[in-house]
Amino acid sequence: MGFASGVPENVACVKGWIPYGLDEISKGAGARARLRQLSSAIQPLAPNFRQLERVFDTYLLSHVMTNTRARQEIVEYLGRCWFDDNSTEAYFPNQGVAQIYAEGVLKALELSIKGRRTAVPIDAWWIVGSQEVRMLTFADVDGQGVTVGRRVTLLILTPRPSAPVEYHGPWILGQTAQAWASDRRDNQVSTLAVRDLR
Repeated sequence: MGFASGVPENVACVKGWIPYGLDEISKGAGARARLRQLSSAIQPLAPNFRQLERVFDTYLLSHVMTNTRARQEIVEYLGRCWFDDNSTEAYFPNQGVAQIYAEGVLKALELSIKGRRTAVPIDAWWIVGSQEVRMLTFADVDGQGVTVGRRVTLLILTPRPSAPVEYHGPWILGQTAQAWASDRRDNQVSTLAVRDLR
């Protein structure tokens, strides 16, 4: 197995392993407890959130992947390319990605479980093409900040990684998620399905 060191130009969004894992652990029996455990494990890593990838492995990836070797590769990839600002392979160096990512995930977790006996499912996506790394969380809430809608949406916005594409393993799209992109090309607006990269 291997992992992408970039996203092809024709791909606007990706349902990667962390978004997929967040989606999956926020559904079904025990979801609220799983989200609370993840939140409780992330919080002590503040303010720099070093080793965030290890927390995701223990409390997220272990619930959606049975292949230990593949999980280890994902964890190493997350550390090297996402969360370690000092890595020579960092996609977005000097942007404090670990802190931004952790705080965005914490907000999504809070909105999913705050004041509720059952978790509101999370729908998370990595969107490429932003000028900087940002996390956006959307939810319909009442006056006390309790989510009243049917889902919490988390968007991970980043620039397109500039590393060359070396795709070897599936991004998760098409199995559990569908996405469409609408844009203008050649003076025409078109809406096309985002294809699985496999």
